[in-house]
Amino acid sequence: MTALPVPLRPLTAAEYAGLPEDSDHDYELQDGQVIMSAKPIPDHQHAVFELGVQLRSSQVPAHLQLLLDVDLDMQLVPPTQPGTVRVPDLAVVTRDAFLRVRHEGGFLRAADCVLTIEVHSTTTGRTDQVIKHGEYAALA
Repeated sequence: MTALPVPLRPLTAAEYAGLPEDSDHDYELQDGQVIMSAKPIPDHQHAVFELGVQLRSSQVPAHLQLLLDVDLDMQLVPPTQPGTVRVPDLAVVTRDAFLRVRHEGGFLRAADCVLTIEVHSTTTGRTDQVIKHGEYAALA
């Protein structure tokens, strides 16, 4: 298991982007605080995969890109303040934004998304249904 070195102060989205990857857990940034959760159970992963297959095969036009488990800077505050970075189960973003991140790095931004999907889990129900729902709704 990898220990994630996290400063004790709230982080901006850019500072969060500089942390090393940890494949043992899922992380998000909520109001500057790093939030860790366990990897999803197989039923959750299966549901996300099947939904992704359905969207990819018939619903996502060529000018958009379907992504799984991608960091998304919610841009709820100015870049110098403690940020929020979510990792939706599925996200549909503009192809231009996808290529921008490929070439320049950084995060996709909430404004780049045309669709985000969270498959609810029993262990993350409140976060998915209340907190994230409110954040995504605030962007619409």
